[in-house]
Amino acid sequence: MIDLFTIIEETTDALLLKLEKFEKSKNAIKKEVSLTWLANHLNTNTRYLSEVIKKHKGKSFNNYINGLRINYIIGLLYDNPKHREYKISHIAELCGFSSREVFTTVFKKETGISPSYFIDNLKSKQP
Repeated sequence: MIDLFTIIEETTDALLLKLEKFEKSKNAIKKEVSLTWLANHLNTNTRYLSEVIKKHKGKSFNNYINGLRINYIIGLLYDNPKHREYKISHIAELCGFSSREVFTTVFKKETGISPSYFIDNLKSKQP
């Protein structure tokens, strides 16, 4: 018997291409990003989107978005030393997190270190 919830390959491939574009945009840092928002943005439904992210990105939707946000802020911290002077709460806001605490927890989960340790480490390597 065929699983009623098998996403056809063309649909999956099209969705993965859209996700790739989304990943390159800065949309992940918008506070309003949710599963419903992204599904609407990509012209798909939440169930397909959630399933494709889980299967092809190996993460839940929230972990996927959080990972994109952390990668974004790490890029900013590397590329622009002035961001290293900001308070952690401001940095959290810059990449779409609603609180410093959530940002710190997610940052540590994604990188293995706290954001302040990461920033101090970057500062110590400055010429």
